Amino acid sequence: MTSSTDQILSALSKHTTYRDSDTGSRNINILFAQCDGAAMELLLTNLRNADFAPRGLAIENLEALQQAFERRAWDILVFTWKSDYRPALSPEQALDWIKLQERDLPVIVLAPEAQVIAPSELHKLGVAAVVPEPDHHWILHEIERQYLQLLQRRELRATHAELKHLRERNQYLVKHSNSAICYLYEGRILFSNDSFAHLLGYIDDTHLNNRQLHAFVVSNQQDRLTQCLRQAANGGDGSKPQTITFTRPDQTHFEGMLSLSPVEYEGKICQAVEISEPECEEEAFRSLDPMTGLQNEHACMQALEAACLRALRGGQDRSLLLLRLDHLKIIRAEVGADGEALILRAIAHILKQKVSPAHLLGHLDDDSFMILMHNADPDKAISLGQGLCHAIRNHICDVDQVSIHTTVSVGIAMINDSTPDPVVLLDHARKAAASLHQGNRPGNGVQLYNPEQSQLTQLDGRMNKRLANALKRDRFRLLYQPVVPLRTASPSAYYEVLLRLVSDSNKAISPNAFIIQTIEPEILRELDRWVIEHALKALQSPECKAQNVSLFINLSGPSIRCNKLPEWLALKLTETSISPSQLIFQLSESDAAVDLMSARRFVGAMLQLNCRTCLKHFGSSPNSNHVRQELRTNFVKLDGSYMRDLQSDSLDMETLGTLVEPLLHQKRTLIAPQVENTQVIPQLYGAGIHLIQGHYLQPPRENMDYDFFGEADQDN
Repeated sequence: MTSSTDQILSALSKHTTYRDSDTGSRNINILFAQCDGAAMELLLTNLRNADFAPRGLAIENLEALQQAFERRAWDILVFTWKSDYRPALSPEQALDWIKLQERDLPVIVLAPEAQVIAPSELHKLGVAAVVPEPDHHWILHEIERQYLQLLQRRELRATHAELKHLRERNQYLVKHSNSAICYLYEGRILFSNDSFAHLLGYIDDTHLNNRQLHAFVVSNQQDRLTQCLRQAANGGDGSKPQTITFTRPDQTHFEGMLSLSPVEYEGKICQAVEISEPECEEEAFRSLDPMTGLQNEHACMQALEAACLRALRGGQDRSLLLLRLDHLKIIRAEVGADGEALILRAIAHILKQKVSPAHLLGHLDDDSFMILMHNADPDKAISLGQGLCHAIRNHICDVDQVSIHTTVSVGIAMINDSTPDPVVLLDHARKAAASLHQGNRPGNGVQLYNPEQSQLTQLDGRMNKRLANALKRDRFRLLYQPVVPLRTASPSAYYEVLLRLVSDSNKAISPNAFIIQTIEPEILRELDRWVIEHALKALQSPECKAQNVSLFINLSGPSIRCNKLPEWLALKLTETSISPSQLIFQLSESDAAVDLMSARRFVGAMLQLNCRTCLKHFGSSPNSNHVRQELRTNFVKLDGSYMRDLQSDSLDMETLGTLVEPLLHQKRTLIAPQVENTQVIPQLYGAGIHLIQGHYLQPPRENMDYDFFGEADQDN
């Protein structure tokens, strides 16, 4: 059954989210006690509709309960409440057996509305929830809630067991390690391995245990040791080695590199101290990335792991910022490895300038940088990310007379006492950065990771299918608005092509009503190609050929970034007798500003095809002049806000002249849109505007019937 266009608009306005249909069903095993067959089947059916794969078993007595657990594990026990269970199994009997067996089995009691019960008494017995039997949605919700909590408890028990095993294994490795390691608790040595004892001149740890580490440091450096220990205890970067001079019983001294990290030993939070020989200059650079001079991936992950461990113990929260380049593939294609290395070093330099030395900076891989921010305020992390986005976007590198630009997408994940594994945390930051490319967004922004928001902002597949279905049903139409010469007659008749969605009630709806950020890029590209194909058909009409019509065609950001569009367009042009110069592709200044590399490549591709280009909404972004210099489009269309300001006398001619003067110097053809009355026409003429457009001249129509030549005769 196909969806109507009115339904499309309704769906877009509601912006409903749906369950991911690709998610596999979850197995759940349920025991039923004192439940009738119809109620059990209804509940099992509801569970299947909720993406569960349920398995149910009815039990009548305690023996049946015992036998059920001999065959398999069960997840939930559901009782129907009765005033008297004798001689059948009662919730109290079942809970007594569950406690005796030390089993984790949530018990849910379904209470008929007609019965008066005291839920508090059932809760005292250990019942997890009491739910009205007629409320099927509540029952389903409660079962899912209890099931998820059960899975979390099981996972927690498995994690505790694995953690215990890992701690035992780790302690074994530390004990037999060749590295000199000890554990300090309140400044005293609680444990030391043989290597540590041997390094300090002892046969074993007998003379070391329960002694202050200061006792093995020369007197003039004991204050320095105290400062190192205090800084590490307060969440400082204890992983950075410090040189300390140690003393042995034979009065000999040696310099050792002291590294500190938190560790748990015998139930106490200790400081793990590792002493190694001082690094030579070559070894000191092993933690640095040679290309950028920042910390390399290994050093970053070590620091992130230590930060997560400190945060889990409370009071030492941090922020993780992941910066991902938006244009690395384009940079490689344009200037190769040299350009890539140059832009990476430039970004590293910007980070060193803009980020406090108190925070760790690292280069993770080809397109990713990391900042471990010693601050837990999300607003400050976002502010830093926005500042870096702005600085990197405005930076230009020149390689072999080619200007290299890029932008970054910044994902932020908070590090606190609920933080996951460092690898998972880094993945959260990557997902937040990747979300800036969802829909028709090109990146160049900051996003704080939020698991709930991440689910809510997932693309609505049904919504995109409805728009795709509207394309198949040919529910779109093209309108045409003339772009009229202001100064001199033009050999061409210019029209702008405007897309409209026709609803079932025959209303023409502007793309502003249905093109939103959650629309998939592929849908937007299909819409643009639909417009191009139908525009080419319109240009082949005798009327268009007689007037030598040229069409302004709007393109979305995804189409501008699509490498396959020029090739597709070239093929379409060969199938017609249309001159490529009759097509003028319009790209928005905002799309160009955030993805200048793709915009420049697109304009170059159109030039090779002999198509023309137009930069619209000029003057609407802070980077207008930079975009103008980089994109040598044939036409430039001012932003409509300038026309509104002219009409309200809030824009003077000097300001307008400053805006258009560089464009006139570059011999661009200038267009003023949204001209709604004759008041502004003399000012536009005086400013040097070449073409005007607006409802005052003619609103968009289905036919290209504006009398350009009659207008020219009137001007003469």
